[in-house]
Amino acid sequence: MIPTLGTLTLAVAAVACVAVVISSLSAARFDSRGALRAARWGLVGYAALITIASAFLVTALLQSDFRLEYVASYTERALPTGYKLAAFWAGQQGSLLLWAGMIAWMSAFAAWSRSSNRGLGEAVTLGVLAVICGFFACLLLFAANPFEVVAGAVPADGRGLNPMLQDLAMLAHPPTLFLGYAGFAVPFAAMAGALAERRTDARWLVDIRRWVLFAWLALGIGIIIGAWWAYIELGWGGYWAWDPVENASLLPWLTGTALIHSMIMQEHRGVFKRWNVALLAATFILCIFGTYITRSGIVSSVHSFGESLVGTFFFVFIIVLLIGSMGIIAWRWWLLAPQRRLASLLEREGVVLIANVVLVLMMLITLVGTMLPVITRTFMPNEITVDQSFYNRIVAPMGLALVGFMALAPALVYGQQAGRRLGRGLIVPVVAAVLVTALVIGLGVRNVWALLAAFFAALAASAVAVNFLHSLRMERAHAQVGWVSAAARLLDSNHRRWGGFVVHLGIALIVIGFAWSSLFPEKTTHQVTPGQTFDVGRYSLTFKDLEEQRRENYTAVVAVVAAVLPDGTTIDVSPERRFYDKAEESSAQVAVRSGLREDLYLILAGWEAGGKVVALQAIINPLTIWIWIGTGVLTLGSLICLAPRIGKAAGVALNGGKRHAEDITKDMRAPATNRSSADTGEREDSRTSPRRPHRPVLEPASAAMFNPADSSPTRLSTGPA
Repeated sequence: MIPTLGTLTLAVAAVACVAVVISSLSAARFDSRGALRAARWGLVGYAALITIASAFLVTALLQSDFRLEYVASYTERALPTGYKLAAFWAGQQGSLLLWAGMIAWMSAFAAWSRSSNRGLGEAVTLGVLAVICGFFACLLLFAANPFEVVAGAVPADGRGLNPMLQDLAMLAHPPTLFLGYAGFAVPFAAMAGALAERRTDARWLVDIRRWVLFAWLALGIGIIIGAWWAYIELGWGGYWAWDPVENASLLPWLTGTALIHSMIMQEHRGVFKRWNVALLAATFILCIFGTYITRSGIVSSVHSFGESLVGTFFFVFIIVLLIGSMGIIAWRWWLLAPQRRLASLLEREGVVLIANVVLVLMMLITLVGTMLPVITRTFMPNEITVDQSFYNRIVAPMGLALVGFMALAPALVYGQQAGRRLGRGLIVPVVAAVLVTALVIGLGVRNVWALLAAFFAALAASAVAVNFLHSLRMERAHAQVGWVSAAARLLDSNHRRWGGFVVHLGIALIVIGFAWSSLFPEKTTHQVTPGQTFDVGRYSLTFKDLEEQRRENYTAVVAVVAAVLPDGTTIDVSPERRFYDKAEESSAQVAVRSGLREDLYLILAGWEAGGKVVALQAIINPLTIWIWIGTGVLTLGSLICLAPRIGKAAGVALNGGKRHAEDITKDMRAPATNRSSADTGEREDSRTSPRRPHRPVLEPASAAMFNPADSSPTRLSTGPA
């Protein structure tokens, strides 16, 4: 019954999408609330149908229903239950069903969370979501049906799950990535709706900023989980190899990062409107393109699937998205003109513009490097590929430059005096960064890239710390409260600003971890016998024994090694080599002992003479743990941005209650218009602005560079909006 019911459910889901598109067109043509309501219900129905189809597949996987080709291909009876569940997204058909489900659930949630919206824009938004959902429904029905039955006799057991996928990271990495991909579908549809309705102000951005930040965060976490997975599973001592499929997930994250910051500029300054629609379209299309790379087989990767009809479906869909996006943006191009001209590259708009250009260049270079084999194979007699060194020489330094731009964020202001005020604001951070760099040199580090990473990371961290401490002191003086209360009030006064700065700190830590672990690993290989001791860096290791252990669906050969840590503590580290029942080749399971200073990374490379002689590869990876710690800090900062405010004065700094709010708002100016640049500069000149001696240097409405979208429903501005 499951094969028939599953396929029937997918067919009904595809029909539901067609019905939603028709209802959306009716709502757009006749301004019908009933048709709009029907479209919303249709998306909810589609989500329910995809959920039912997913439940059918999960049931088949858990029950080892080998009538289904998918179940027989990716599971076996002895496979642990957790990995049977993970097999849902281990194969092409199941992972596409998961992605379809995530887009369906998000579309349904978006439809009803926007239930108060009416008119042409909402009808177009629902229609675009229905087209995206319908594409996945048709893809599953005609090119990647997970409910296809096996040809011939039903096998007694399945072929099992790929050994590399039998890791805890498998439970989190693909779903998190797909969550990020799916999350960008709603902002993309909302953009189409806003342009169709001729809405080019910042209000439509307010509706989608949480979606953008959530999708960006999920995609970033998914990328880092994938890096951690490669680190502990593949047994090569690294975590990022610039593999085509790794690059595919990085591309939309880069444009999404640029989008977050240009959205802030449009909200506050009426600029970057064209940037925003272009970046939003590019980000979602790159999400689809990343899946095309993985599913089409056009590039060679350890993560990719073989060639199939799925690639053709995605290629056509990408072309449709490109033509549709370019068409609607060109249609409204003149309505997307900025409300003001750029006064200086040293003001906030200027620095964000430079950062966005760098991010887009990083994306384009990574894209070209990834697709170069395909391009040269098509137009040249010989295929050309690039290796890690290409990206490390070009893309990595650009990422380091972005950390330098992040360091400017706390000191950035608007107006013609931005350059002078920026210089004053960076005096203390620059001194602190120079001292940290000097300390690193004193520790014996001479590598230029490592020193630059230390300098920029210290500059970014100290700039945030100086700004926060200054604001905290002013907050405490105004509110007449203790340090803890002042800190709580300060953080709650502007989630976007302070959450964004926490994100910056996380990225600085990640950069330090990337730089040191990439530049200074120590690798050695030792052939040892039982009882023999050898030294690796600051560790003393003693090989004790080689054991064979039988587990659920594999046999493990385990090397038991006693490690004496620098503090004198002795622990056991046990790298393994696993021989799975359903796999021809063995797989490595590394032993990692992580510390704040370095990781001890041990691999069982091989053995002979019945285990009397064992080869152990040891790697010392400095500061790797700071990549994972930095990811945690980045996640915390993003959650701060997403969290609602808990204070009473949601739109202003909570300094001194109502009276202080009045002090801030009495000098508010009208929203920006298309004034000349000279007039704009005169208004923004800090020398002509009213002085507010009792106001802390928070500028509540002026989000610093790289600050994710705020959640506050109210925004008060102290300058031109």
